Amino acid sequence: MPPTFSPLTDLSVPDPDYHLDTLANGLLVATFPMPWLHEVGVTLVVRAGSRYEPADQAGIAHFLEHMVFKGTTAIPDPTALHAHLESLAADMNAATGQESNAYWITLPLRHLAAGFAVFCEMFTQPILAGIETERQVILEEMREDENEKGENINPTTLGGNCLWPDHPLARSVLGTPETIRGIDKEALQHYLQRYYRGTNMAVAFCGPVEHGQALQLAEQCLGALPPGERHSHFPPAPMRSAPHWVAADDQTSQFTLTLFFRCGGYQDPLFYPVAALRRLLDDGFSSRLHASLREQRGLVYDIWASLTAHSDTGVLEVGATVSPENLLTVYTALLEQLQRLMSQPPDAEEWHRLLTRWHANLMTTLDRPAELIERYVSDRLFDCVESLPEAWQQISQVQAEQLPDIARQVLDPRHRVVVLVGPNARKKISLLQSVKTDLRQ
Repeated sequence: MPPTFSPLTDLSVPDPDYHLDTLANGLLVATFPMPWLHEVGVTLVVRAGSRYEPADQAGIAHFLEHMVFKGTTAIPDPTALHAHLESLAADMNAATGQESNAYWITLPLRHLAAGFAVFCEMFTQPILAGIETERQVILEEMREDENEKGENINPTTLGGNCLWPDHPLARSVLGTPETIRGIDKEALQHYLQRYYRGTNMAVAFCGPVEHGQALQLAEQCLGALPPGERHSHFPPAPMRSAPHWVAADDQTSQFTLTLFFRCGGYQDPLFYPVAALRRLLDDGFSSRLHASLREQRGLVYDIWASLTAHSDTGVLEVGATVSPENLLTVYTALLEQLQRLMSQPPDAEEWHRLLTRWHANLMTTLDRPAELIERYVSDRLFDCVESLPEAWQQISQVQAEQLPDIARQVLDPRHRVVVLVGPNARKKISLLQSVKTDLRQ
């Protein structure tokens, strides 16, 4: 008797409790009331990632992210600035992406007003001091992506040059040593004044805070920013003839083997079907990559599939960390799993498991402030908000039977970049090129 599965069509996903307002200068203010939390998290998002940088200033968005932590007009010493915030039990950090910068601070509700005021001064009154010291820090950060010869070994950057040729998305958000050495205080000030403006920014509060209080704080601390304008970016050109093969030598004991496939962004009609393909490959120990290469054959310890989506393009990534003696076997096995996606849909049990986990993942988004902010606030800066109920509706419309056709589109060798990093990778990659098992239309 075939197994029966509980129907998923009756399931729903609710919107979170949240409130939105826009200040007169265009700054978006969002509040996600979570009275059960014992601290308030505040995130400032700026539509100012690395894809907005001119080529000769690559890395300036990330450089500025570092520099706003280096003192304000009121507290010019960076150590004193951090000491002051930490005396309020605050923790603070930031990240630079390709489409946005994000800064966040968490602190107890009783210190919210005082801590938020200082936090905002970092963006409204930064002194941008100590630039030479921070330049050296960033150059040290870059070395984490280099081998002993100073060559880049970051698979994402190496693959990006083929995925998005002659486009800012191909560059590392860190920039290059040459561009970082050429950025001065005047350039940083210009970038700050161009992008850190009301219509280009949003601030979100999560925790035991009322929207009225959040709106008042935002008005007091950020309402005087000029409106500015929301800057656009240009889409990447089509990939050049593929497949592409990229290798970088690194004196480690294992290889990092990564296959990249360029695909659409999160506004693309195929976004959710491609996300389903990713989940078939890597969503728990029973998913295909883990079950076949790790659990059954013991070929790898670290194996993954991920989908990175921008507003207008994206990349499906499949990779593994591989011992030299298993390199050829693992590469062949990865191709076989991709071929399986192209040749047969998941059976009823696998598809039901995937949708069950996907629905649960959306539901737990309601408990994760960072994901709520990304979906309901950050995406609003790109005019492409999709609510949780809308996302589940789109997911529910994906049909398992359609996936092989979509896989054949996405996994087309013309969209593929293979990157190998490890000992004598430039010589070893020819072994991969000789593999006869390949993706077929």
